[in-house]
Amino acid sequence: MTTSLRQQIKEKYDSALKNGDVVFTESSSSKHKDSKSGVSYMVTYAPSLLKKPERRDEDASKKKDPFAEPEPELTVVDNVNGENEFRLVLNKFPVVPEHALLVTREFKPQTSTLTPKDLLTSYKLLQSLDDEDEGVRHMVFYNCGANSGSSQDHKHLQLLALPKKFAPLQDRLCSGQTHYIPNMNSEPLQDKNVSYAHFVVPLPEDETNIDEELLAMTFVSLLQRTLTFFQDWTSESERLSVGYNVMMTRSWLCLVPRSSAFSKKLNIGFNATGYAGLILIKDQEVFSHVQENPHVIDEFLLECGFPNTAGSKSDQYSY
Repeated sequence: MTTSLRQQIKEKYDSALKNGDVVFTESSSSKHKDSKSGVSYMVTYAPSLLKKPERRDEDASKKKDPFAEPEPELTVVDNVNGENEFRLVLNKFPVVPEHALLVTREFKPQTSTLTPKDLLTSYKLLQSLDDEDEGVRHMVFYNCGANSGSSQDHKHLQLLALPKKFAPLQDRLCSGQTHYIPNMNSEPLQDKNVSYAHFVVPLPEDETNIDEELLAMTFVSLLQRTLTFFQDWTSESERLSVGYNVMMTRSWLCLVPRSSAFSKKLNIGFNATGYAGLILIKDQEVFSHVQENPHVIDEFLLECGFPNTAGSKSDQYSY
């Protein structure tokens, strides 16, 4: 990976946008703070997305796999790492400019677990794209399973720039913390002020210590916590399928267990970005409601997740 990757993405995006190969969704964003939890949210209003069908509205048998043979006009790197395993392509329908996808060349299901190579390849992309001097930070995220908010069945991770001067709650949690692997005696970090479960671990500040093994061990420790919820809840709801979100920056790794992709209370669907504080809203009434009372975001994140377990030891929730 070279330092010119940002420029490659930008040039490919600008060309695709100009030629109509990328359909950019116009939107407006505003920052809001939940006075109860102290969490900041970047709320984006994109009414034109109302015309786009949701995953639940689509007939899966008729869907074409867009990643089987991605359009050349959207392909930034055809062979990431030179190992013939991943492509880097543009999102054809972005809300954020230069939104990219790390796609497996061979079909793998979006319900499959991330591999050590998935994790390290993603981390190296973050290293290539971030620029501390310019305040440019990126996040990789993976929506695993239908309840996670995933929209395609072909395995892909997503990569986008975080809004400038915006700090996800994971930043606050990891501030001043050093890396560790959670075990029976040390729990992942959770913000006790939010209602929903989320498991976070800071990554080493010295990036020379970050390799496949470290990322894999960290990921598996968080995944074990995440899957505990489904072990507990399947007896109550046998139809509840496993779903979770994975988010990673160069500073931290986070997993969030998901019980639903959609909030019935607000008729809003979202993926991993919501649990990083990036909220996308299509409906004017919902947007106005959230602006007037940002705490409702915490409520629908809980509705689509599971209760926070901060303060509970792992053996208290069947680890």
